[in-house]
Amino acid sequence: MKALNRLSIRARITMGTLLLAAVFFGGVSLVVRQQVDMIMQNAAFEVLQNDATPFETAIQQEPNEPGDNPGEGQLVAVIDPAGATQTSTLPASITSNMALIDLAGTGPQQLVAGGATYLVAVETVETGAGNWTIISARNQDESALVLTDLTAGLTLGLGALTLLFGAVSWRLIGAALRPVTQLRRSAEAIVASGTEELLPVGPAKDEITDLATTLNRLIDDLRASASRERQLVSDASHELRTPLAVLQAQLELLRTGDRSSIDSDILAAERATTRLTELVESLLELSRLDAGRPPTPTTVGALVDEAGDAIDRARLRAMSDDVEIDLIMPDHADHAAPIAMPALLYGRVLDNLLSNAVRALDGKGQITATIRLDPPHLITFVTDNGPGMDPEFLPHAFDRFSQEDKVRGTANGSGLGLAIVAAAAASVNGTVTLENAADSGLIVRLTIPVTQERPDPLRENLEAGPNNAPAPALDSNSLSRTGNGS
Repeated sequence: MKALNRLSIRARITMGTLLLAAVFFGGVSLVVRQQVDMIMQNAAFEVLQNDATPFETAIQQEPNEPGDNPGEGQLVAVIDPAGATQTSTLPASITSNMALIDLAGTGPQQLVAGGATYLVAVETVETGAGNWTIISARNQDESALVLTDLTAGLTLGLGALTLLFGAVSWRLIGAALRPVTQLRRSAEAIVASGTEELLPVGPAKDEITDLATTLNRLIDDLRASASRERQLVSDASHELRTPLAVLQAQLELLRTGDRSSIDSDILAAERATTRLTELVESLLELSRLDAGRPPTPTTVGALVDEAGDAIDRARLRAMSDDVEIDLIMPDHADHAAPIAMPALLYGRVLDNLLSNAVRALDGKGQITATIRLDPPHLITFVTDNGPGMDPEFLPHAFDRFSQEDKVRGTANGSGLGLAIVAAAAASVNGTVTLENAADSGLIVRLTIPVTQERPDPLRENLEAGPNNAPAPALDSNSLSRTGNGS
């Protein structure tokens, strides 16, 4: 089997075709031989019956006169009712083995005597004096020789036909696989040259065309993935260079500079380290989302609880500002309904959206997070009354490391917050959109599908860790949580 697996597809298919052809033609040869043998047997039996017919007629007309002697080449014996042989041209080898002949039989009989095979027919003629028996025989050696020659001819002919069938199959399979070979050579040329070309797609609507189309989609995806990785490395290197340079400069000042400024140097180094930590954590989060691992489903109630915690964290961040942050939660909703997005990921998404909104308000304003269960989706709105977003920047807002400085004051961010939001939504087949409000501010709409898969509490607890136990179920009478950062 291992040796067979090392053969090419063309060779294996041809071998299988040859085997099937050999079995088929072998069966045809056997059937033809049996049919010819049966025809020859029936023809010989009819001849024997014809040899006995004149004697039957003579006995029926004149029972005392069994008729003339048999013709030349006829092997016939006529036995009277008393058991005496009246006429016989049977050879001595048959006469000596008469006991082997069934005189009561009506069909052809095979008799081997004296090294020869005979076909024997027995006819009984009823008369008033008793029953006469006519035995006719015929040597079958010539028929056997004819059958042997026929078998040899069939074997040679069908064997040659099998080999011809295999050769034709080899050529046809080669022609059928030629487009695959061309695809392989095209792929090798693309790899060797490093061009942006795709595999050629033929005009025919067949399996090869489908294969080429699928491979081209795969090539496009791989190229896009590689491009994203190169861009991510480039952007990450650019973003990490600044805090690293600041950190290095502060450390050099600490080592060689004025000791009186040590506190400010340490503070600057701490800010640079914090920025590096945020960048690394965001990159790790994006890497986990890009890995395409299946999400852990949770419930509406768990997401609502996580939203309340995210509001509390946002209020802590805006504690020194005059920013009011409200949460409007669903009333009379099925809090046990399964949701595709894990609760912790949902909390991270809200943290990013609320942080952006707090930064955009620049110390004063209103932020509202609204959760609405609209089966088959859970929709979350995060709105603020800030300056909104530059319409020209909106199409690029979810790009990694993209930042818009003029309107919403995101210069202090890493440019990864909205990218994480978009990746999180895509990981559960959800969507996220940005839209400037009619008067002022920005509206973020996050749509998460309701799933049919029930959450596994054990799996969710294991992924959350010991310090992230699920919050208790929310009271359905709770409509909103309001408050400000002051």
